[in-house]
Amino acid sequence: MNDNLPGIGNAAKGLAKNPLGIIALFIVLAYGFAALVTACGGSLSPSERLPLIWFLVLFPVIVLGVFSWLVSRHGGKLYGPGDYRNEENYIRMQLRHLETKVGTVGTASPLQVEQRRVAVALETPQGDARLAVAQMRLDVEKELFFLSRFTPSVSADITGWPVRRHIDELERAEAIEPDFANNIREFVAIANSIVHGTSFVEKDARSAAAVGTSLVAKLHHKRLVAALERDFDGHLLWHAYRHRPEVEARYYFCSAVAASLPEFGYDFDVYQEASHRYVEKIRKEHAEEVKHFHILSLDEFVAVLEFRERELQRIMETWSSTGWKDSHVIEWQWPPEWGDLGWNGPILREKAHLWGAEEDLLLTRAALNSYRPRLRDQKGARRAGRA
Repeated sequence: MNDNLPGIGNAAKGLAKNPLGIIALFIVLAYGFAALVTACGGSLSPSERLPLIWFLVLFPVIVLGVFSWLVSRHGGKLYGPGDYRNEENYIRMQLRHLETKVGTVGTASPLQVEQRRVAVALETPQGDARLAVAQMRLDVEKELFFLSRFTPSVSADITGWPVRRHIDELERAEAIEPDFANNIREFVAIANSIVHGTSFVEKDARSAAAVGTSLVAKLHHKRLVAALERDFDGHLLWHAYRHRPEVEARYYFCSAVAASLPEFGYDFDVYQEASHRYVEKIRKEHAEEVKHFHILSLDEFVAVLEFRERELQRIMETWSSTGWKDSHVIEWQWPPEWGDLGWNGPILREKAHLWGAEEDLLLTRAALNSYRPRLRDQKGARRAGRA
């Protein structure tokens, strides 16, 4: 027996190199000790021996079920880097597994993904896949930081938190789902390996950047929803309609959305989600306010985007080499049918120059290109339903 101890120790050491080996080692030890106690426990009574016998019968079945679940749901986590000939193969396997999960759990709206893709193309040199991955890694950290700031149940003192702390706290606060949190953790690990590794495959880096684009887009969506929901709580713009009873609430909220579009990325899905969450939150305490809190439909939202497009074109035509003559030139000119809304302000809150207006116009048109087909499909479905 003593002669076999070194061999047993070496076998255990070999199994402990990856998660799959550790699981196998645990199973062997647990089953072996149970079998040993059952076989050698001559002093045990039948009632004491029965639980051990049931354990020996049921344990393999339970192990088979758990192992099947691990292989089907977490197969990429059962192996360690040492099981592959080089680290690139390990990263590639992890990346393929993550690509599959990100594709199945869904992502943010197509508008958000497209905006993120264009931003990365502008921010990184052509063809530099590793730098694109690094940019995605930084964007993940930035979005996590802002989402933590806008989540009430997360500690106010978040400065200096590592990425893992943000993920853990947001998952605990239910601001991000467990599966999504795991996807972010895996992406961060893969991105670190690609960025800091001595070598990488261009195709893998591009795949990692594409995965990062989807994850960042979804994080950005969650952050915008949280920020807009907080804006509903604290910004006077969303509550001043109560002091203008002669103005139809629908038109007042059209003006508020028109002025706030850049703050939530011109995204209808962000607006809808934040609005419904806010209304649900205040329904019990402020039932009367909920009754008048108008949430724009898709056709109203598209009309507001078209109005913003016209206003941006109008102020761009008045730009001269010396800029705009005065601040009143770039203030809103509300449609007459909206009535006297009781408020006004600059169309461009930031980047109040021609280039800022051009950028705003591009983003407004990108949103229109995304939502006009969706509105047509929606109207077509209504007509088909009536028919």
